[in-house]
Amino acid sequence: MQLIFALQILLIGLAYGQFVPSFTNLSPHQNLIERRFTGFTNWIDCNVRLPVLFYYFADRDRGNYPRPSSYKFDPKISSNCQQKTTSSYNGGASYDRGHMVTANHMDSNPQSISDSNYITNITPQTGVLNKGAWLYVEEMIECIRDVNPLRVYGGIVMGNDASNDIFLGSHGVPTPDWFWKIIENTVTGDVIAYLMPNNFEPYRDRVDRYLTTIKDIENKSGFIFSNFNDFQRNKLHTKSWSIPPGCDYS
Repeated sequence: MQLIFALQILLIGLAYGQFVPSFTNLSPHQNLIERRFTGFTNWIDCNVRLPVLFYYFADRDRGNYPRPSSYKFDPKISSNCQQKTTSSYNGGASYDRGHMVTANHMDSNPQSISDSNYITNITPQTGVLNKGAWLYVEEMIECIRDVNPLRVYGGIVMGNDASNDIFLGSHGVPTPDWFWKIIENTVTGDVIAYLMPNNFEPYRDRVDRYLTTIKDIENKSGFIFSNFNDFQRNKLHTKSWSIPPGCDYS
């Protein structure tokens, strides 16, 4: 059993090691900490105590380890760079502890899925977004990765809306105004990008409203990725990728 676990760690490390995203940082987040987990990487801004950028390589699903039931502080990151508490967001509005990197894409390895529940992978996200359009894209990735390996990039845009910053006292964090995600098919070279408002509108059936271009995301986020060509950067889909029939979402 220990040998199997070690081999899984090795395979994940090799998959991740095939590619490490490079980018120019023109964002407001100029003091980033790169946190490499087992199977994914987050970049954390101590000034806002939140992960603001993430990347992982999504290849074929090889397991279904259970997600831990509790959230936890990250022992490798200073407490000054993490939220003050791992408790749920209670502010009179429906906000979830939203995963930047979803646990379901890390369930091939017990360490990976455990890492996904560190608070350094969690942000305030409306329940509508978390269980709606954002979840749809996670399920799309979950299914398509069994056909072709994918590179997944994502992050937040803090924005200027102070009215939703209702967790500054309890958790010490502002609330992101936008979430974004870029998915790259490593076989076809096709890319698809989403920019979603962190409010109470992004229901599942509205997901295609939030399709955008990589260029738009780069302009809004300030993170400029070096590995996309101009065609990819300006590619605009009008419909989400189709989910293969009979997909197992677990």
